[in-house]
Amino acid sequence: MFARFLVLIAGLSLFVGCNSDTKPSSSVVSEVGTSGDAGPVVGSTPADPKEAVAAIEAVTKKVRRDSAGFIIDVDFRDLVISDSDLIPLTELKRLRAVRLGGTAVTDEALKTIGQLSNLEDLDLRECGISDDGLAALSQLNKLKALRLSGKSGACTVSDDGMVHVAKLKNLKVLAIDYLWVSEDGVNAFLGLDNLQELYMAETTIGNESVELFAKFPNLKKLRLARNQIDATGVANLPKIQLLEELDLSECAQLFDDAMGPLAELKNLKKLNLWRVNISDVGVEPLKELTGLEYLNLDNTRLSDEGTPYLSGMKNLTFLHLGSTQITDDGLASLEGLSKLADLKVTRTAVTQERVDQLGKILPDTKIQLEYIEGQ
Repeated sequence: MFARFLVLIAGLSLFVGCNSDTKPSSSVVSEVGTSGDAGPVVGSTPADPKEAVAAIEAVTKKVRRDSAGFIIDVDFRDLVISDSDLIPLTELKRLRAVRLGGTAVTDEALKTIGQLSNLEDLDLRECGISDDGLAALSQLNKLKALRLSGKSGACTVSDDGMVHVAKLKNLKVLAIDYLWVSEDGVNAFLGLDNLQELYMAETTIGNESVELFAKFPNLKKLRLARNQIDATGVANLPKIQLLEELDLSECAQLFDDAMGPLAELKNLKKLNLWRVNISDVGVEPLKELTGLEYLNLDNTRLSDEGTPYLSGMKNLTFLHLGSTQITDDGLASLEGLSKLADLKVTRTAVTQERVDQLGKILPDTKIQLEYIEGQ
């Protein structure tokens, strides 16, 4: 592909006055966007070097520009690319986001990425990246979001790589799901005081990690799905005083006795307890979380006796009660949840007749009764 880049340089030199009618498509918005205003291209000539732009657009059309026409966001996700395809990115002086999730780039590509001094958002999920490769990113002083994932097995980052992550002092978002990262790794990046979002699904952390998370003064979002955390670990969650979103889904060591401390998370807006083995007894403490906007109790043992504990959650906009033991009788407790936009009661004993009745009481609520794969 780099050879194609050189060919394009030669070709474009013969057509300096030519304009392209191709409009770049918008990339998918990330969890935390890049700073600055993005808008339509001003004029017909790209502000960045034409050769670099042509080489990039030969690989992907998913680019975003700012109001002056400079490329600020390039999305390569799930494309067939090589490390050398990233070399033209070094010519884009205002580039702030690069999305490489699901590509075959390696540590060699990170040497190029490490030269992008204005980079703020980097997605390397499911890429063939190692601990040593992360060293090339340590000078990205403006980086605010770094996303890694080892679900596919391609990424081999572990505790050893966290010493390089620790140098990224402006990080606000760190995703290290499905990686061999333990408390040792978390200890390594404890100095990231700006961190607001931490995603660590299916890592090797245990109860000790929760006390460490409390040392991030600005932490608001935490994903601990599929980890070996039990009631002892949950007991320390209230120490994370600003926590707004918490994902404990599929934590196999959590039972009713672990739910009590969650009632102390007064700032919590989003709680995911999918496939957590709790009953009505475990749901009862959650009644204190009146600020919740999102609650997932899918695949729990909630029954009609437990739904009254949800009746005071007047701010709920999303509620998943699928694969629980509720029946038509249990829906009576939900009739006062006027802000509900999405209610799921799939794979339950709830009937269509009762759904229709509730729909008249909550006309703005989408009620899903039929199970659809992936929802």
